[in-house]
Amino acid sequence: MRTIIKIGTSVTLVLLLLNFSELNAQSGIQFPKHDSTSVNTDWPYKLPIWGQKVADRNIELQLPLGVNVNYVYNQMSLELTKFSMNFYDGENLDDIINPESLNFTETVATANGVNFRADAWILPFLNVYGIYAKNEGSTKVSFQPQVIENNLGPNGNLKEIRTLEKPIDVPAVKFNTNSFGIGSTLVYGWDNYFVSTDANMTWSTSDLLTETVTFFVGSARIGRRVTFRNKMKLAIYIGAMYRDFVNKDNNTGSLGVPELDEAMGRAIDGFTTINNEQIDLWESLPDATPGKDEKLAELYAREMRLENAKDRVDSSDAINYSINKEIINNWSTQIGFNFEITEHWMYRAELGYRAGQKFFMTGLQYRFGFK
Repeated sequence: MRTIIKIGTSVTLVLLLLNFSELNAQSGIQFPKHDSTSVNTDWPYKLPIWGQKVADRNIELQLPLGVNVNYVYNQMSLELTKFSMNFYDGENLDDIINPESLNFTETVATANGVNFRADAWILPFLNVYGIYAKNEGSTKVSFQPQVIENNLGPNGNLKEIRTLEKPIDVPAVKFNTNSFGIGSTLVYGWDNYFVSTDANMTWSTSDLLTETVTFFVGSARIGRRVTFRNKMKLAIYIGAMYRDFVNKDNNTGSLGVPELDEAMGRAIDGFTTINNEQIDLWESLPDATPGKDEKLAELYAREMRLENAKDRVDSSDAINYSINKEIINNWSTQIGFNFEITEHWMYRAELGYRAGQKFFMTGLQYRFGFK
């Protein structure tokens, strides 16, 4: 059994992300020295602009151009804020199947992969870069379908009805993404201390989506650099990172997940049970009960629509699912280091954590310059 699913800003959309483009925020640090008197230092490269003037003031400059390769792992928890289920003929079940009735309990998106980055120091304090990332990801969703309706019972009491106490766990959906992005970094250092801010935007495509996902990442860091006797340098830092989707609405894609068919079928069975209990409740009320005929007509119509939905799911007819999501915690704390082995080679690693967020990045960088 295979259902074609159209997903709007969907669970799978997290791609996490994910492309998780932030992965290369701080490419380097420029460190002014205490002694800013002019010295005869030759800066042979065209970049950065004002490079010679900065070198004349005895300020250390990184080689102006760099290429990176990084491995990135990212996991984040999402909140699904909108859900609709409808058929290609336009019929929908939004009044029955929605975020409140599905009661999503957990949505976790995970991605890992490699990204490549090229950067240039345009100014001594401004670095710009481009990113390409290739990621594999998965999204796991659990939901606990329920319908809660308060209605007048036979004894004049309000009756609350629930169903399906245990969450339905949909197996993780796997996907691949390709991402492209641009960004810039502002850095400043003084006496081996430094601060940096970074912002980038990425655009991701997936084998599950027909539209592009746009993702924004911003971050700030503060740290200190230590220079060893062999001229190697180690910069250690702590900071914060902010991540969010830019286009949160109406992304669509195609996905076949037989397990989701089964889970949705079970959910529809639960809603049908609830609806039947409501029918029994209202039929037991006196005929003079206000609104009885209208309510029963509504419940009978819902019963027919649920039966139709179950038949379509069972027969693998095409169904549209539309889901909007939000990152539960947009902010995370980041700690990491940048180890300059030589002026050409650098190694970097970074960890990020917040409740519902996990981030790890490690990579190697090569720097060079053109005269």
